[in-house]
Amino acid sequence: MPRYYSNIIDYARTQLDTFEQRDVCRVDSLVLSWLAYFRLPRDVVASYGQDGMPIKELNRADWFSPMCGRLTDPQSSVELLGVLAASPRFRDVTVSDYESRTNKIAEQQFSAMTFHLGPRSTFVAYRGTDNTVVGWKEDFNMAFKSAVPSQVAAVRYLEHVAERTEGRLWCGGHSKGGNLAVYAGVMCQESTFERLVTCFSHDGPGFSAKTMADARWSRANELVDKTIPQSSLVGMIFENQEHDAKIVHSHSVGFSQHDPFTWEVDWREFVFEERLGVGASVVDASVNEWLSNASDQEREDFVDAVFSVLGAAGEPTMGGIKANWRTTVPRMLAAVALLDPARRKVVTTAVGDVIRTLVPSRPSLDLSALLPTSLHPTALLPAAKRKLKEGMG
Repeated sequence: MPRYYSNIIDYARTQLDTFEQRDVCRVDSLVLSWLAYFRLPRDVVASYGQDGMPIKELNRADWFSPMCGRLTDPQSSVELLGVLAASPRFRDVTVSDYESRTNKIAEQQFSAMTFHLGPRSTFVAYRGTDNTVVGWKEDFNMAFKSAVPSQVAAVRYLEHVAERTEGRLWCGGHSKGGNLAVYAGVMCQESTFERLVTCFSHDGPGFSAKTMADARWSRANELVDKTIPQSSLVGMIFENQEHDAKIVHSHSVGFSQHDPFTWEVDWREFVFEERLGVGASVVDASVNEWLSNASDQEREDFVDAVFSVLGAAGEPTMGGIKANWRTTVPRMLAAVALLDPARRKVVTTAVGDVIRTLVPSRPSLDLSALLPTSLHPTALLPAAKRKLKEGMG
Protein backbone atom coordinates (compact mmCIF):
# COMPACT_ATOMS: atom_id res chain seq x y z
CA MET A 1 0.00 0.00 0.00
CA PRO A 2 1.24 3.55 -0.72
CA ARG A 3 2.45 5.52 2.26
CA TYR A 4 0.08 8.17 3.61
CA TYR A 5 1.59 11.63 3.92
CA SER A 6 0.25 14.24 6.28
CA ASN A 7 -0.06 17.69 4.70
CA ILE A 8 -1.39 21.18 5.47
CA ILE A 9 -4.98 19.92 5.55
CA ASP A 10 -4.08 17.43 8.28
CA TYR A 11 -2.22 20.17 10.15
CA ALA A 12 -5.30 22.42 10.16
CA ARG A 13 -7.48 19.48 11.23
CA THR A 14 -5.32 18.50 14.22
CA GLN A 15 -3.89 21.77 15.59
CA LEU A 16 -6.60 23.16 17.85
CA ASP A 17 -4.76 25.88 19.80
CA THR A 18 -5.40 29.51 18.85
CA PHE A 19 -2.86 32.05 17.64
CA GLU A 20 -3.03 33.72 21.04
CA GLN A 21 -1.85 30.42 22.55
CA ARG A 22 0.85 29.69 19.92
CA ASP A 23 2.52 32.04 17.45
CA VAL A 24 2.65 31.73 13.69
CA CYS A 25 4.81 28.89 12.40
CA ARG A 26 5.99 27.92 8.88
CA VAL A 27 3.04 25.62 8.28
CA ASP A 28 0.56 28.32 9.33
CA SER A 29 2.23 30.62 6.84
CA LEU A 30 1.84 28.14 3.99
CA VAL A 31 -1.84 27.67 4.86
CA LEU A 32 -2.51 31.42 4.81
CA SER A 33 -0.34 31.87 1.73
CA TRP A 34 -2.45 29.33 -0.14
CA LEU A 35 -5.63 31.15 0.89
CA ALA A 36 -4.15 34.18 -0.86
CA TYR A 37 -4.80 32.36 -4.15
CA PHE A 38 -8.55 32.34 -3.48
CA ARG A 39 -10.58 34.83 -5.50
CA LEU A 40 -12.65 36.25 -2.69
CA PRO A 41 -16.05 37.95 -3.08
CA ARG A 42 -14.55 41.43 -3.02
CA ASP A 43 -17.70 43.39 -2.14
CA VAL A 44 -18.66 41.01 0.65
CA VAL A 45 -15.19 41.14 2.23
CA ALA A 46 -15.13 44.95 1.95
CA SER A 47 -18.52 45.21 3.68
CA TYR A 48 -16.95 43.91 6.90
CA GLY A 49 -14.63 46.92 7.01
CA GLN A 50 -11.25 47.05 8.70
CA ASP A 51 -12.07 44.27 11.18
CA GLY A 52 -12.38 41.78 8.34
CA MET A 53 -14.56 38.82 7.42
CA PRO A 54 -14.15 35.59 9.45
CA ILE A 55 -12.64 32.71 7.47
CA LYS A 56 -15.48 30.44 8.58
CA GLU A 57 -17.97 32.60 6.68
CA LEU A 58 -16.15 31.93 3.39
CA ASN A 59 -17.15 28.28 3.61
CA ARG A 60 -20.18 28.51 1.33
CA ALA A 61 -20.83 25.97 -1.41
CA ASP A 62 -22.08 28.58 -3.86
CA TRP A 63 -18.73 30.39 -3.55
CA PHE A 64 -16.49 27.34 -4.06
CA SER A 65 -16.34 27.52 -7.84
CA PRO A 66 -15.62 31.26 -8.22
CA MET A 67 -13.11 31.20 -5.33
CA CYS A 68 -11.24 27.99 -6.11
CA GLY A 69 -12.27 26.82 -9.57
CA ARG A 70 -9.24 28.34 -11.31
CA LEU A 71 -6.67 27.02 -8.83
CA THR A 72 -4.30 24.17 -9.64
CA ASP A 73 -6.01 21.90 -7.08
CA PRO A 74 -9.56 23.15 -6.46
CA GLN A 75 -10.68 19.97 -4.71
CA SER A 76 -7.95 20.12 -2.06
CA SER A 77 -8.50 23.88 -1.72
CA VAL A 78 -12.19 23.42 -0.93
CA GLU A 79 -11.34 20.64 1.53
CA LEU A 80 -8.80 22.90 3.23
CA LEU A 81 -11.34 25.71 3.52
CA GLY A 82 -13.86 23.38 5.16
CA VAL A 83 -11.28 22.27 7.73
CA LEU A 84 -10.24 25.88 8.44
CA ALA A 85 -13.87 26.89 8.97
CA ALA A 86 -14.16 24.22 11.68
CA SER A 87 -10.75 24.83 13.25
CA PRO A 88 -10.53 26.80 16.51
CA ARG A 89 -7.12 28.02 15.31
CA PHE A 90 -8.35 29.47 12.01
CA ARG A 91 -12.14 29.86 11.98
CA ASP A 92 -12.25 33.23 13.76
CA VAL A 93 -9.25 34.68 11.91
CA THR A 94 -10.57 37.53 9.76
CA VAL A 95 -9.53 38.64 6.29
CA SER A 96 -9.56 42.23 5.03
CA ASP A 97 -7.93 44.61 2.52
CA TYR A 98 -8.33 42.20 -0.38
CA GLU A 99 -6.66 43.43 -3.56
CA SER A 100 -6.46 41.64 -6.92
CA ARG A 101 -5.53 42.99 -10.34
CA THR A 102 -3.89 41.93 -13.59
CA ASN A 103 -2.38 44.30 -16.13
CA LYS A 104 -1.26 42.69 -19.39
CA ILE A 105 0.41 45.86 -20.67
CA ALA A 106 2.49 46.33 -17.51
CA GLU A 107 2.97 42.53 -17.29
CA GLN A 108 1.69 42.62 -13.72
CA GLN A 109 -0.40 40.15 -11.73
CA PHE A 110 -0.79 41.22 -8.10
CA SER A 111 -3.03 40.15 -5.25
CA ALA A 112 -2.80 40.32 -1.49
CA MET A 113 -4.96 39.99 1.59
CA THR A 114 -4.56 40.62 5.30
CA PHE A 115 -5.35 38.12 8.06
CA HIS A 116 -6.05 39.41 11.57
CA LEU A 117 -4.86 36.65 13.90
CA GLY A 118 -5.61 38.49 17.13
CA PRO A 119 -5.88 42.01 18.60
CA ARG A 120 -2.21 42.82 17.87
CA SER A 121 -1.13 40.13 15.40
CA THR A 122 -1.43 40.52 11.63
CA PHE A 123 -0.36 38.36 8.70
CA VAL A 124 -0.02 39.80 5.18
CA ALA A 125 -0.32 37.13 2.46
CA TYR A 126 0.70 37.71 -1.15
CA ARG A 127 -0.72 35.62 -3.98
CA GLY A 128 1.81 33.67 -5.99
CA THR A 129 1.86 33.10 -9.70
CA ASP A 130 -1.67 32.46 -10.85
CA ASN A 131 -2.82 30.39 -13.80
CA THR A 132 -2.28 33.18 -16.34
CA VAL A 133 0.63 33.42 -18.77
CA VAL A 134 0.89 37.11 -17.76
CA GLY A 135 1.50 36.06 -14.17
CA TRP A 136 4.25 33.66 -15.18
CA LYS A 137 5.85 36.34 -17.39
CA GLU A 138 6.15 38.71 -14.43
CA ASP A 139 7.85 35.92 -12.47
CA PHE A 140 10.49 35.58 -15.16
CA ASN A 141 10.90 39.36 -15.46
CA MET A 142 12.40 39.27 -11.96
CA ALA A 143 15.51 37.77 -13.56
CA PHE A 144 16.59 41.09 -15.03
CA LYS A 145 14.46 43.82 -13.42
CA SER A 146 15.22 45.23 -9.99
CA ALA A 147 11.63 46.21 -9.15
CA VAL A 148 8.83 44.60 -11.15
CA PRO A 149 5.39 46.22 -10.73
CA SER A 150 4.14 43.65 -8.22
CA GLN A 151 7.20 44.13 -6.00
CA VAL A 152 6.52 47.85 -5.85
CA ALA A 153 2.85 47.13 -5.12
CA ALA A 154 3.84 44.68 -2.37
CA VAL A 155 5.79 47.35 -0.48
CA ARG A 156 2.93 49.82 -0.83
CA TYR A 157 0.45 47.22 0.42
CA LEU A 158 2.53 46.32 3.49
CA GLU A 159 2.91 49.98 4.42
CA HIS A 160 -0.85 50.44 4.03
CA VAL A 161 -1.57 47.53 6.38
CA ALA A 162 1.03 48.76 8.88
CA GLU A 163 -0.72 52.13 9.07
CA ARG A 164 -4.08 50.45 9.81
CA THR A 165 -2.90 47.92 12.43
CA GLU A 166 -0.95 47.71 15.66
CA GLY A 167 1.43 45.15 17.09
CA ARG A 168 3.39 42.43 15.36
CA LEU A 169 3.43 41.75 11.64
CA TRP A 170 4.22 38.66 9.62
CA CYS A 171 4.11 38.32 5.86
CA GLY A 172 4.42 35.39 3.52
CA GLY A 173 3.59 33.86 0.20
CA HIS A 174 3.95 30.82 -2.01
CA SER A 175 5.77 30.97 -5.36
CA LYS A 176 6.01 34.59 -6.52
CA GLY A 177 4.10 35.53 -3.36
CA GLY A 178 7.15 34.49 -1.34
CA ASN A 179 9.35 36.76 -3.40
CA LEU A 180 6.92 39.64 -2.83
CA ALA A 181 6.81 39.01 0.92
CA VAL A 182 10.60 39.12 1.18
CA TYR A 183 10.91 42.15 -1.07
CA ALA A 184 8.27 44.07 0.89
CA GLY A 185 9.85 43.17 4.22
CA VAL A 186 13.32 44.24 3.14
CA MET A 187 12.31 47.43 1.32
CA CYS A 188 9.69 48.78 3.74
CA GLN A 189 10.33 51.80 5.93
CA GLU A 190 12.09 51.36 9.25
CA SER A 191 9.00 51.77 11.44
CA THR A 192 7.30 48.89 9.60
CA PHE A 193 10.42 46.74 9.58
CA GLU A 194 10.72 47.00 13.36
CA ARG A 195 7.27 45.38 13.72
CA LEU A 196 8.01 42.48 11.36
CA VAL A 197 8.66 39.12 12.99
CA THR A 198 9.28 36.92 9.91
CA CYS A 199 8.82 37.02 6.15
CA PHE A 200 8.09 33.52 4.84
CA SER A 201 8.93 32.49 1.29
CA HIS A 202 7.56 29.10 0.24
CA ASP A 203 9.35 28.03 -2.95
CA GLY A 204 9.56 31.65 -4.02
CA PRO A 205 11.99 32.79 -6.70
CA GLY A 206 15.13 34.63 -5.73
CA PHE A 207 16.31 38.10 -6.71
CA SER A 208 18.56 39.63 -9.28
CA ALA A 209 22.02 40.81 -8.29
CA LYS A 210 20.88 44.39 -8.92
CA THR A 211 18.08 44.03 -6.37
CA MET A 212 20.36 42.46 -3.77
CA ALA A 213 22.91 45.26 -4.18
CA ASP A 214 20.57 47.60 -2.29
CA ALA A 215 22.03 48.46 1.12
CA ARG A 216 18.77 47.50 2.82
CA TRP A 217 19.26 43.88 1.73
CA SER A 218 21.45 43.18 4.76
CA ARG A 219 18.23 43.18 6.80
CA ALA A 220 17.07 40.01 5.05
CA ASN A 221 19.32 37.74 7.12
CA GLU A 222 17.35 38.40 10.31
CA LEU A 223 13.96 38.38 8.66
CA VAL A 224 13.58 35.72 5.96
CA ASP A 225 12.49 32.10 6.42
CA LYS A 226 12.59 30.25 3.10
CA THR A 227 11.36 26.72 2.38
CA ILE A 228 11.68 24.81 -0.89
CA PRO A 229 10.87 21.25 -2.00
CA GLN A 230 13.53 18.93 -3.38
CA SER A 231 13.04 20.33 -6.88
CA SER A 232 11.57 23.50 -8.31
CA LEU A 233 11.02 25.24 -11.62
CA VAL A 234 10.32 28.64 -10.14
CA GLY A 235 13.83 29.61 -9.11
CA MET A 236 15.59 28.36 -12.20
CA ILE A 237 16.76 31.67 -13.63
CA PHE A 238 17.56 33.61 -10.46
CA GLU A 239 20.60 34.18 -8.32
CA ASN A 240 21.37 31.09 -6.24
CA GLN A 241 20.18 31.85 -2.70
CA GLU A 242 19.08 28.39 -1.68
CA HIS A 243 22.02 27.85 0.70
CA ASP A 244 19.91 29.21 3.55
CA ALA A 245 16.64 27.57 2.49
CA LYS A 246 15.14 24.65 4.37
CA ILE A 247 14.34 21.72 2.08
CA VAL A 248 10.89 20.19 2.58
CA HIS A 249 10.05 16.62 1.66
CA SER A 250 7.41 16.40 -1.05
CA HIS A 251 5.66 13.16 -1.95
CA SER A 252 5.49 14.21 -5.61
CA VAL A 253 8.16 14.55 -8.29
CA GLY A 254 9.53 17.25 -10.56
CA PHE A 255 7.54 20.43 -11.13
CA SER A 256 4.56 18.95 -9.22
CA GLN A 257 6.53 19.45 -6.00
CA HIS A 258 5.65 23.13 -6.27
CA ASP A 259 2.14 22.14 -5.12
CA PRO A 260 1.96 22.85 -1.35
CA PHE A 261 -0.50 19.99 -0.81
CA THR A 262 2.39 17.61 -1.60
CA TRP A 263 4.58 19.01 1.20
CA GLU A 264 4.80 16.62 4.15
CA VAL A 265 3.95 17.87 7.64
CA ASP A 266 4.78 16.19 10.95
CA TRP A 267 2.59 17.63 13.71
CA ARG A 268 3.59 21.32 13.73
CA GLU A 269 6.51 21.33 11.33
CA PHE A 270 7.43 20.30 7.82
CA VAL A 271 9.41 17.12 7.23
CA PHE A 272 12.84 18.29 6.08
CA GLU A 273 15.48 16.78 3.81
CA GLU A 274 19.21 17.30 4.27
CA ARG A 275 19.86 18.12 0.62
CA LEU A 276 18.20 18.68 -2.71
CA GLY A 277 17.34 15.54 -4.65
CA VAL A 278 19.31 14.24 -7.59
CA GLY A 279 18.30 16.17 -10.68
CA ALA A 280 16.46 18.74 -8.60
CA SER A 281 17.28 21.61 -10.91
CA VAL A 282 14.91 21.79 -13.85
CA VAL A 283 17.50 23.63 -15.88
CA ASP A 284 20.81 21.85 -16.38
CA ALA A 285 24.14 23.26 -15.26
CA SER A 286 25.02 24.69 -18.66
CA VAL A 287 21.87 26.81 -18.73
CA ASN A 288 22.38 28.01 -15.17
CA GLU A 289 25.95 28.95 -16.03
CA TRP A 290 24.80 30.83 -19.13
CA LEU A 291 22.19 32.76 -17.16
CA SER A 292 24.57 33.65 -14.35
CA ASN A 293 26.95 35.23 -16.89
CA ALA A 294 24.26 36.83 -19.05
CA SER A 295 23.68 40.57 -19.17
CA ASP A 296 20.31 42.04 -18.25
CA GLN A 297 19.56 42.48 -21.95
CA GLU A 298 20.43 38.85 -22.66
CA ARG A 299 18.20 37.71 -19.81
CA GLU A 300 15.38 39.89 -21.09
CA ASP A 301 15.80 38.40 -24.57
CA PHE A 302 15.73 34.91 -23.03
CA VAL A 303 12.50 35.62 -21.11
CA ASP A 304 10.88 37.11 -24.21
CA ALA A 305 11.88 34.02 -26.19
CA VAL A 306 10.46 31.61 -23.61
CA PHE A 307 7.16 33.46 -23.54
CA SER A 308 6.99 33.74 -27.30
CA VAL A 309 6.93 29.93 -27.20
CA LEU A 310 4.23 29.85 -24.50
CA GLY A 311 2.29 32.54 -26.34
CA ALA A 312 2.34 30.44 -29.51
CA ALA A 313 0.13 27.93 -27.67
CA GLY A 314 -2.77 30.33 -28.19
CA GLU A 315 -4.14 30.01 -24.65
CA PRO A 316 -4.21 32.82 -22.02
CA THR A 317 -3.77 30.45 -19.07
CA MET A 318 -1.39 27.63 -18.19
CA GLY A 319 -4.44 25.49 -17.43
CA GLY A 320 -5.71 26.05 -20.95
CA ILE A 321 -2.34 25.09 -22.39
CA LYS A 322 -2.40 21.84 -20.42
CA ALA A 323 -6.05 21.00 -21.08
CA ASN A 324 -5.53 21.35 -24.85
CA TRP A 325 -2.03 19.87 -25.03
CA ARG A 326 -2.67 17.96 -28.25
CA THR A 327 -2.84 21.29 -30.09
CA THR A 328 -0.80 23.58 -27.83
CA VAL A 329 2.32 21.43 -27.56
CA PRO A 330 2.83 21.14 -31.35
CA ARG A 331 2.39 24.92 -31.64
CA MET A 332 5.02 25.44 -28.95
CA LEU A 333 7.41 22.99 -30.60
CA ALA A 334 6.98 24.78 -33.91
CA ALA A 335 7.70 28.11 -32.20
CA VAL A 336 10.90 26.73 -30.65
CA ALA A 337 12.01 25.55 -34.09
CA LEU A 338 11.63 29.13 -35.40
CA LEU A 339 14.15 30.49 -32.88
CA ASP A 340 17.70 31.13 -34.01
CA PRO A 341 20.01 28.17 -33.23
CA ALA A 342 22.04 30.07 -30.61
CA ARG A 343 18.95 30.72 -28.51
CA ARG A 344 17.09 27.50 -29.29
CA LYS A 345 19.17 25.22 -27.05
CA VAL A 346 18.82 27.24 -23.85
CA VAL A 347 15.12 27.93 -24.46
CA THR A 348 14.42 24.26 -25.24
CA THR A 349 16.00 23.24 -21.96
CA ALA A 350 14.10 25.90 -20.03
CA VAL A 351 10.65 25.04 -21.41
CA GLY A 352 11.31 21.33 -21.70
CA ASP A 353 10.07 20.40 -18.25
CA VAL A 354 6.96 22.52 -18.73
CA ILE A 355 6.13 20.70 -21.98
CA ARG A 356 6.76 17.31 -20.38
CA THR A 357 4.25 18.08 -17.63
CA LEU A 358 1.64 18.86 -20.27
CA VAL A 359 1.87 15.48 -22.00
CA PRO A 360 0.18 12.82 -19.83
CA SER A 361 2.25 9.83 -18.73
CA ARG A 362 5.26 10.67 -20.88
CA PRO A 363 7.76 12.49 -18.62
CA SER A 364 10.71 11.01 -20.57
CA LEU A 365 9.88 12.62 -23.91
CA ASP A 366 13.02 13.67 -25.79
CA LEU A 367 12.17 17.24 -26.75
CA SER A 368 15.17 17.70 -29.01
CA ALA A 369 14.04 14.73 -31.07
CA LEU A 370 10.56 16.26 -31.43
CA LEU A 371 11.73 19.62 -32.75
CA PRO A 372 11.07 20.08 -36.48
CA THR A 373 14.11 21.36 -38.36
CA SER A 374 15.05 22.63 -41.83
CA LEU A 375 11.47 23.31 -42.83
CA HIS A 376 9.63 26.31 -44.19
CA PRO A 377 7.68 28.04 -41.37
CA THR A 378 4.35 26.99 -42.89
CA ALA A 379 5.38 23.35 -42.60
CA LEU A 380 6.64 23.52 -39.01
CA LEU A 381 3.29 23.00 -37.26
CA PRO A 382 2.27 19.88 -39.25
CA ALA A 383 5.76 18.47 -38.72
CA ALA A 384 5.58 19.17 -34.98
CA LYS A 385 2.23 17.39 -34.72
CA ARG A 386 3.59 14.40 -36.61
CA LYS A 387 6.75 14.19 -34.49
CA LEU A 388 4.77 14.51 -31.25
CA LYS A 389 2.52 11.65 -32.33
CA GLU A 390 5.59 9.55 -33.15
CA GLY A 391 7.14 10.48 -29.79
CA MET A 392 4.00 9.31 -27.98
CA GLY A 393 4.54 5.89 -29.52
